[in-house]
Amino acid sequence: MPPTPSAAWKYFTRSSDKKSASCNLCGVNLTYIQAGTTSNLLNHISNKHPSSASSNDAGDSKKQSSMSSFLSTPKKVCFRK
Repeated sequence: MPPTPSAAWKYFTRSSDKKSASCNLCGVNLTYIQAGTTSNLLNHISNKHPSSASSNDAGDSKKQSSMSSFLSTPKKVCFRK
C-alpha cells in the first residue's frame, strides 16, 4: 500500500522541479527533498500559521492524524547502551 500523503500538501504547492514548495497561505518558498520528509513544511505551518495548524479537517476522510496532534504528541526516544 502506498504511503499516505503528508498533511503539509494541504498548505503547500510543489514547484515544477520538485525541490521546493510554496506556502498557499503566505507565498514563502521552502525547500524539501522529494523522497525525504516534509517536516520543515509542517514546522512552517505550525510556527507561522498556528491558527491553520490547529484547525481540524472534519471533511477529510483520510486516516491521518491532524498536523497539530502530530506536532504536539511527545515522541519516544530510545538510547542504546
